[in-house]
Amino acid sequence: MDYRTMVNPTYLTAKSTVFMLAIADNEDAKRMIAGLGLQETLSKRDPSDTLVSEADAKALMTGVTVAIEARYAALSETLKKEGYKNLLDIACGYTPRAIFCKKNGISYAGLDVPVVAEELQSFADKEGLGKVYFGGDATNAASLNAAADGLEGEVLISCEGLLGYLSLSEFEQFLDGIRQILEKHSGAFVTSDLGVKYEPFAKANMSDPDAYDASRKRTMKQSDIYNDGVGRMDREKVKAFIEARGFKVETLPFYHADENLSMLQAIPESWQEKYLDLLKNACVWKMTLDPNYTQKAPVSGAEKIENLTVDYKTNGGALEMTVSGRIDTISAPAILKVFDECGDGISSVKVKAQELEYISSAGLRTMMIMVKKLGQGNVTVEGASDDIKEIFTVTGFDGIIPLL
Repeated sequence: MDYRTMVNPTYLTAKSTVFMLAIADNEDAKRMIAGLGLQETLSKRDPSDTLVSEADAKALMTGVTVAIEARYAALSETLKKEGYKNLLDIACGYTPRAIFCKKNGISYAGLDVPVVAEELQSFADKEGLGKVYFGGDATNAASLNAAADGLEGEVLISCEGLLGYLSLSEFEQFLDGIRQILEKHSGAFVTSDLGVKYEPFAKANMSDPDAYDASRKRTMKQSDIYNDGVGRMDREKVKAFIEARGFKVETLPFYHADENLSMLQAIPESWQEKYLDLLKNACVWKMTLDPNYTQKAPVSGAEKIENLTVDYKTNGGALEMTVSGRIDTISAPAILKVFDECGDGISSVKVKAQELEYISSAGLRTMMIMVKKLGQGNVTVEGASDDIKEIFTVTGFDGIIPLL
């Protein structure tokens, strides 16, 4: 069993981006789909999903695909206009960006969770792209730095589609890793996650837009995501949060009229108008280090890529785990492995967290997997620091997992 797929809520949906780009007639996306041997699944609706009608499902998919094609084009345009020759693509997912960079003489490094990075690197090896994919965690500064270290010169750091999942504490850890890279390499960090609201694209031509909200809420619950990430928070508050950590923020255009997006050409004019308004009002956020910032960064991200130890013992049906270090996407599978190997006789789990330094959403989902098997109240956390307790509280997991 590959426990790594179980702690990442976007693993099964991460491939949707490359399919959408293929629908938008991106030849590199089609090449990647063929090279990875991926099965087309977007056209097959889940029969249990009755919240959205067939017509609205088509409208929803069209709107999201327009936004995804524009997002891909926006980063391409930024690379061209800013003149960067190095790209670090965090949470790169299944996009053909490595192929694009190879064609345009840009050194590329893509970082994603290990199980995704391994599959993508197998494709890169067959395509002769070299070592371009790295397994890591966006909240783990050491893994971000490891991916960036193969790039020489100024680096453009991109991150698309992730910030809607990161909690504020995770974003703080993420920014610490970005800061370390920019201090070492110089350059900038860009993302459309803070300048584009994707729901309006999805809803723009739906007859029942409220059905989208209900469907999304159910999907979030099924993935054990209980609160929206920073990508959905008030933009001014997020901007102030970023600036308080020593970054300058500016905005770049998200859409350029000369892009001739394929999706826009293939849909009715009445639909085009709504999407064009949304595209023109969106933007890309660009962040650089503030030279006048003198305060030491308030957070220290991971100093090692793997920094978790798990000691455990069982007493009848009770499993007691003592954890120390960080629980993130990289290390969380170790918790599941222990739980699984202890067998079906386990009826309760106590996690002793006195030495726990940090827990990301991947760690919280790991605990939810145990809760779903054992029942609420049978998984507890003991001795957590105030910082760890705050993570549970802000995400809403304190109402599910008792903190002793």
